[in-house]
Amino acid sequence: MDVSARRAFNLLKEMAYVRVSGTEEEKKAAERLLAEAKKCGIKAQIEPFTVKTGKVNKARLVVTAPYVKEYEVTGYERSLSTPEGGLDAEFYYAENLLPVHLQNCKGKIVMINGRLRRADYEKLQKAQVAAILTFSGTTLDRNSETDCDIRKLREVMTDPFGFAVALNMRAADAAEIVRRGAKTMHIEVDSECFDAQSQNVCAVIEGSKYPDEIISFGAHYDSVHFSTGVYDNMSGSVIIMELLRYFAAHQPERTLKFNWYGSEEQGLLGSKAWTQAHEEELENHVLMINVDVAGAILGKDSAVVTGEQALADYTAGLYRQAGMDVAVKQDIYSSDSIPFADNGVPGINFMRFGAPGAAFIHDRRDIIEFISGDSLAASTEKYLYFAEKVVNAVVMPTKKSIPQEIVEKVDEYLFKKDEEKKDEKKG
Repeated sequence: MDVSARRAFNLLKEMAYVRVSGTEEEKKAAERLLAEAKKCGIKAQIEPFTVKTGKVNKARLVVTAPYVKEYEVTGYERSLSTPEGGLDAEFYYAENLLPVHLQNCKGKIVMINGRLRRADYEKLQKAQVAAILTFSGTTLDRNSETDCDIRKLREVMTDPFGFAVALNMRAADAAEIVRRGAKTMHIEVDSECFDAQSQNVCAVIEGSKYPDEIISFGAHYDSVHFSTGVYDNMSGSVIIMELLRYFAAHQPERTLKFNWYGSEEQGLLGSKAWTQAHEEELENHVLMINVDVAGAILGKDSAVVTGEQALADYTAGLYRQAGMDVAVKQDIYSSDSIPFADNGVPGINFMRFGAPGAAFIHDRRDIIEFISGDSLAASTEKYLYFAEKVVNAVVMPTKKSIPQEIVEKVDEYLFKKDEEKKDEKKG
């Protein structure tokens, strides 16, 4: 059985709907991928895991002085609720959270630039703010064509630093609030926190010659709010489905694990759950191959190697030999290869980055119109070319190793250094 771009594109169109972590839609997508994998006659199953999530029943923000106006806002999932009747406080724009800003934050509704990063959240919590306000989009957005982003207080924030009241608004509204000199605000948030179930779809093909050496293929299938996520990342999911079909029909010499991860958009929760549940077998994993974003009509194919420079050189050499245009570099990539690297398994992340303005992620513009079957086919051919070489290599072309500079980047990504510093202080 050969790979089929038409089949992959049809599956992509069928699954072009919002699939947020812990929802019925995410579960529906997992069950559909499971059914497709089982058609190949191989072992496949769903492995559920628990995610911490939440629901905001109400979010409201009103500037009360020196003018009165209500603005559209969304509450952060897992935000604290305000007291009954809401919360009234001074407004303060903290720009880049310098010490001079932080000393003015206590008891105020504080707006910051950009996304709410973990380091900024720690600073704001220590400054004892009354509430956190962020903004998303651009000042040029039209309300009829965009959405007010829904964000989440992840466990990496709330576990070490506690919960907070947090809201998000549009960039244009944030600019108006500052321009008009807002002094005080009234906010209301009614929020629930609860556990939900997410799931990984897992399949295995036993190796014929080196069954104890495992190569893992992965792609996440969940999306964010408002997004059908065909580019990010149902495209990667249908590509590894085609690779599964190929190797089911052409038995590999090494054992292959295929995983479609849930809840990647919430902090790689699916791949973290999988590596934790399968920790003992990771000793036998020699490589992880991840596909995250593909199919853009205008764009470029790239590979980011989370492993030794020798693996990057080998990969680049293979593609030069074949006359295939894949740009290769050594680095980490914010996707499901990270938990594998954290467990000593090198990875290669394949992606087709859309050209500027030609593909979009994490909003309503991530739609099928910017994807093509021809583009999916070209990328699938390139990724299969690499996979077939390493899966059936007489000897693995590079050693299983993570260089120190990559280890340090992974540790920083996973905030391990911050935790180590806190442990040292406690000691």
